[in-house]
Amino acid sequence: MVNYTFEPDVLRKFSSRIFQKFGISEADAEVIGNVLIETEFRGINSHGIARILIYAQRIEKGLINPRPNFKVLRENATSALLDADNGMGHVISSKAMRLCIEKAKKTGMGTVGVRNSNHFGINAYYSMLASQENLIGMVFTNTSPLMAPFGGREPILGSNPLSIAIPAGVEPDLVVDMATSGAARGKLEVAAREGKKIPEGLAIDAEGRATIDPVEGLKGALLPFAGPKGYGMCLMVDTFAGVLTGSQFGHEVGSLFGNMDRPQNLGHFFLAFDVENFMPIDEFKQRMDQMIQNIRNSKVAAGFNRIYMPGEIEYEKSKKIRAQGITIDETVFRNLNELAQKLGVPEL
Repeated sequence: MVNYTFEPDVLRKFSSRIFQKFGISEADAEVIGNVLIETEFRGINSHGIARILIYAQRIEKGLINPRPNFKVLRENATSALLDADNGMGHVISSKAMRLCIEKAKKTGMGTVGVRNSNHFGINAYYSMLASQENLIGMVFTNTSPLMAPFGGREPILGSNPLSIAIPAGVEPDLVVDMATSGAARGKLEVAAREGKKIPEGLAIDAEGRATIDPVEGLKGALLPFAGPKGYGMCLMVDTFAGVLTGSQFGHEVGSLFGNMDRPQNLGHFFLAFDVENFMPIDEFKQRMDQMIQNIRNSKVAAGFNRIYMPGEIEYEKSKKIRAQGITIDETVFRNLNELAQKLGVPEL
């Protein structure tokens, strides 16, 4: 398969033009493009530029509102609840985390829930908005039902990812971004496109049997990581993102790919926390650096060359991809150009 490499700004502008053609404002289209490009920088191509295709399809079908009227439903000094009006998740989520940051800088903490939203890309983009401001950021979102509960075989739970980003000093920020399933659906999609197998324990087929075939896994269900532990974490995320915000939850959440007859109505939950509630930020960063270095400099196990911190692999990928450009595969390249032709947008 042929791969194509582009300067990031080329893809950023292409993305913005596509979304503007669907009636999304220039400012909002740029926000979406920034999220997609930053996702590519972190090496998560399953949630990057390739996602333009399904977003476009849902907007065309009237399942995403290109011109939403965001509403503040509840608000006080430390929290808020926002209604996304079925708009693009990237836009409302960027606003929500920036509101968290604003509140945290004033009061020490900010929490914002979002209802009536759509897929927003990767959690880490939003948690890192906080860590870049010397705050601890947390993000929870529910997703369409892709995962079976521990002991079950029916996909009635989302993979419900979460992210926590913590600022460090000379070291890269500590960033956890993970699905509560053993793998995100996007990982199976990439494996299916590339004709590769998946590791055992990630998915079951439609009959509830373990499978290493990503195509069969996509027909069946994902499995929670570490069995009951991932299952328990999944429910906690859905409680914050779905139940607490007044969004859909569990099997009621609409599928990004499967439900082409109704909006997703996802829920998100954002938190920004000021470290200086406890100690000066410089002291905290020094302590974080010390913890990171103590772990990284400890003895490695057989078969390993080094110890990575959470988010460090993505940090190193980001430096490389920023310098060398973003690569997309032939299938995505062809499909994006077909969409561009249809909309009258210059092709890649």
